Amino acid sequence: MKPILAIALCVFFLTFNSPAQNPGPAKPEKPVKVIFDTDITGDVDDVLALAMLHTLADRGVCEILAVTISKENELAAPFVDAVNTFYGRPDIPIGIPKDAPHRDSKYLHIINQKDGDKLRYPHDIGISTEPEPAVELIKKTLSKAGENSVTIIQVGLATNIAQLLESEGGIDLVKAKVDHLSVMAGAFQTIRDNNRYLEANVKNHIPSMKTLSDKWPGEVPVIWSGFSIGIAAPFPRESIANDFDYIDHHIVKEAYLAYCGPDHDRPSWDLTSVLYSLFPHRGYFDLSPVGKVRVSDTGFTTFTPAKGPFDRPKNIEKFAAIRKRDRFLLMSPVQSERVKEALVHFVAQPPKDMKVKSAAKTKLIFDTDMGNDVDDAMALAMIHSLEKRGACELLAVTSTKDHPKSAAFIDAVNTFYGRPDVPIGAVKDGTTKELGKFNGLADNYPHDLRSGEDAPDAVALLRKTLASQPDNSVSIAQVGFFTNLSRLLETKGDEHSPLDGVELVKKKVKQLVIMAGAFQTIRYYNDYSEYNVFKDVPSAQKFCEKWPSPLVWSGFEIGIAAPYPWQSVMEDFEYAKPHPIKEAYLDYVPFTPHDRPTWDLTAVLHAVYPDRGYFGLSVKGDVTVEDDGFTIFSPKIKGRDRFMTMTEEQKARVSEALVQLTSEPPR
Repeated sequence: MKPILAIALCVFFLTFNSPAQNPGPAKPEKPVKVIFDTDITGDVDDVLALAMLHTLADRGVCEILAVTISKENELAAPFVDAVNTFYGRPDIPIGIPKDAPHRDSKYLHIINQKDGDKLRYPHDIGISTEPEPAVELIKKTLSKAGENSVTIIQVGLATNIAQLLESEGGIDLVKAKVDHLSVMAGAFQTIRDNNRYLEANVKNHIPSMKTLSDKWPGEVPVIWSGFSIGIAAPFPRESIANDFDYIDHHIVKEAYLAYCGPDHDRPSWDLTSVLYSLFPHRGYFDLSPVGKVRVSDTGFTTFTPAKGPFDRPKNIEKFAAIRKRDRFLLMSPVQSERVKEALVHFVAQPPKDMKVKSAAKTKLIFDTDMGNDVDDAMALAMIHSLEKRGACELLAVTSTKDHPKSAAFIDAVNTFYGRPDVPIGAVKDGTTKELGKFNGLADNYPHDLRSGEDAPDAVALLRKTLASQPDNSVSIAQVGFFTNLSRLLETKGDEHSPLDGVELVKKKVKQLVIMAGAFQTIRYYNDYSEYNVFKDVPSAQKFCEKWPSPLVWSGFEIGIAAPYPWQSVMEDFEYAKPHPIKEAYLDYVPFTPHDRPTWDLTAVLHAVYPDRGYFGLSVKGDVTVEDDGFTIFSPKIKGRDRFMTMTEEQKARVSEALVQLTSEPPR
């Protein structure tokens, strides 16, 4: 074959067949305008998906224009209104279906529960107001919207969408106003050894899904989240058990428990459609080639890939329309871990204006060299998100960087996140006395502590804080130098406690997680001397000799294996302008784009969630520090130390958790 002809044919073939040719909808403008069409009567994943939409609305990612219901149940609209009210949005319009199947429910009744004379979950619909007809609401909402600006997320029957398409002017409205349709329906892979699996959203009302498949305009993309996607990333029961206790009665948790009980990881079918539609370019999913989905009379979904250049139909316009319409989601095992983690954090985030109770699962001291790298700032932001969720209580922050602005920046971040009274201690006669690349930003944000010179001594604050807490209750995350903790061990009894430093630690500290050292080959070095160690080797050596209780090391290799994505820095902090974390990141990193290692964040994650499986742990042993800063781990059956490990699947989970916790808005 002649080279020119070969090249031409390759280009021609790729033009019509490359999956990248039509990656689905364009990168969405924020906030994404959403109509949520749900059968929120049967499975509880609809409730989780609606909660997730509210979280993303709080983050400025989406705007919920309307919620429409595709199954009949007199409690469905009041329940949706109760969820919306719980999340601070009682004004969202709600539409109910016409000529749709009735569905009994295991959980809708909880909106009738009362605490005294008042409804536990207040709502207006069904009491003082009534919902609108669903199709009329969709048409009214689309008519008011800008061109190609609305995303419809359909996670139930297609009754409302089919009636929309069959109504006067409905198809033209879709063409003009809808960016894409995201559908949770169908099955495009073998399910439980069945390659003709009939998925519930299709088989429970086949005519409407056939209408959607046949009449949805070809120029508006449809992304299908098939049955296999939701079962590959189930919502974990441990999140339901632990992550919703920031309020005494949580409508999502109660609905989940009423539907499937406490011992079940529920598939996340509907949540995956929401996740794709709002983050189509974050790599949560892959996409099939472009093609066409058909629905048979028996409810089986068939996907036919678009034809190639040698067998394409003669009608080019028809071919182009087919190419633009249907794709389905694909997901690797690593992606499924990432998706599951994202869903947990989006569903579990408290409503932004809710006054939450303190669950205080972990009492935390954060010891940091704030200003030497931006991961310290990101880790502190993450701690505030975890405290907002009731996962921890930040008792104190101590700095091991000996510059006055280090403590000032810490106070500015604490103030930004609504906790200006967190005690701050500053190192005296420490190391790294330069300003740092971002500590000067403190001057741009409200705070009271103007200088570390006005802060209490870090070691004195550590003693005071530990002495005031119950025995064996305090977790410490040390992500800077060993200066403060080493000096703590050398202290004598004082007005706060008669115990010396070693005995005080032994009595009060539950766990210590340290970001320091290196326990695997780093850039071909087997004797890598990590920064937090070699900047104050004497303190590190004294610490390793005297620390009396078990500890976990997050080595240099952990942070570089789970870098913080640049895309999140640029997109996820826009709810506040300026934002101290985004500004610090951009001031610290001199070139873009740049994914920054998450050294300090991994230590905090393990300190607060040691039992969530984010990391593996080595066998027990002892860590010693050489004079050049090299850390040596020696396995011992009764050793004090362990270091963190991480698989590929854990890396995906960890990275996602760090993104969502760091970028979560303040209350």
